[in-house]
Amino acid sequence: MNDEEFNPEITRKIEENTEKLLKKILVDQKSSIDEINSEAEEKLKNITESIVEDAKKHAEAEFSKEKAKQELELRLKITKFRDELVNNFFEKATEKIKSLTETKEYEKSLEKLLFEAGVTLNQPEIIVHHRSQDDKILTKQFLENIANRLKKENDIETKYQLSKKPIDCLGGIKLETLDGKISIDNTYEKRIERLLVSLKRELSLMLTQEQE
Repeated sequence: MNDEEFNPEITRKIEENTEKLLKKILVDQKSSIDEINSEAEEKLKNITESIVEDAKKHAEAEFSKEKAKQELELRLKITKFRDELVNNFFEKATEKIKSLTETKEYEKSLEKLLFEAGVTLNQPEIIVHHRSQDDKILTKQFLENIANRLKKENDIETKYQLSKKPIDCLGGIKLETLDGKISIDNTYEKRIERLLVSLKRELSLMLTQEQE
């Protein structure tokens, strides 16, 4: 082996080139590692965001489901409470009416119902359907007095004719024209029924507003 093979310059250049090559490899390797880490972080971020979004959607769905369930339960409770109030009102009204039919106030009530029906129907003759026990009130004179009042106050000529077929009710009367085309149901049951429809509507509104 000659002396050139041991030339320090050649050895130095080899070392420099080797060092440069190692640095390049290290830089390239670092760049690759950084790129891999960046992609991994991006994928991890996407996965995390996806998990969070899915969890959020699931939570919102569960919340909506639970809210709807609670709202339904509340509506059912309100309806039940309303119906209990209405039923209680009906029972008390029924008892009140039963006791009312034995008083002088009942006679005045029938007079009012007959007069109002006479104004509404405005017919020469009106059929009056009534309870058999009210025959003692709905005398010929009683009906003529109401007809005279109609003539005097409203200039309406009307004759009330009692039906021979009694009706079964708590109290009150049913009235209709001779041809049966127009009728008015003023039995106490029907009047209570009409009142209950309005009462249910008002109670529902009141109870709903209280929950807001």
